Amino acid sequence: MGTIVEAIVPASEFALRETTEALGDITFRLERVIAQDPDRIMPFMWATGAERDRFEDVLENDSSVESFELVTDLGNKWLYQMNWIDRIETLVRTIVEEEAVLLEAKGSGETWELKFLFLERDAIRRVQNHFGEAGTGFDAHRIYDQREGSLGAHGLTEKQHRALALALEAGYYEVPRRANAVQLASELGISHQSLSEQLRRAHGTVVTDTIDMNASVLSEEDTEE
Repeated sequence: MGTIVEAIVPASEFALRETTEALGDITFRLERVIAQDPDRIMPFMWATGAERDRFEDVLENDSSVESFELVTDLGNKWLYQMNWIDRIETLVRTIVEEEAVLLEAKGSGETWELKFLFLERDAIRRVQNHFGEAGTGFDAHRIYDQREGSLGAHGLTEKQHRALALALEAGYYEVPRRANAVQLASELGISHQSLSEQLRRAHGTVVTDTIDMNASVLSEEDTEE
């Protein structure tokens, strides 16, 4: 059984510090990290909250970024492949070498919020120590067994969690909706039918896990009042 760790890392000591300082409303979310080869870690990040031209001008001068390339432009959010400087890559590589999985990463304002899945609890301490030796804070404010939270909470699969998170972020549940199922399916790279099935199953799982079906219903006396 794995262990989930939720940690806070100061943006001033991690990646994209100058960009988050210059553009207070910019938000980054990790899509995935690819180990291109033993010496290169290649993160793919979503960016929202600023004008793209202004954002890229600032990113061009961010000292933590060696290079970047636009992968997808969705109008109000953009997916970039980035190459970070060696100091940041070394921190990320430490996580990979400890066989930890970076489940989520959100950077905005003054902090990065990171969520990991560790297969061994001893690896948590080693990662904390490595961040400390590099002069980077690593505040592991929540540590719990995987079964208590998740890869997804409420028993969701990873795909269901991702579909729900995207639907919520894109405004699928707002009235009126800011995004429809076709747009969500396109962003996830799946069919409209597959998305509908994932959301249906996810909704059922969340409702079942949240609603206590054994709770007593209101008595007739209560309803009369």
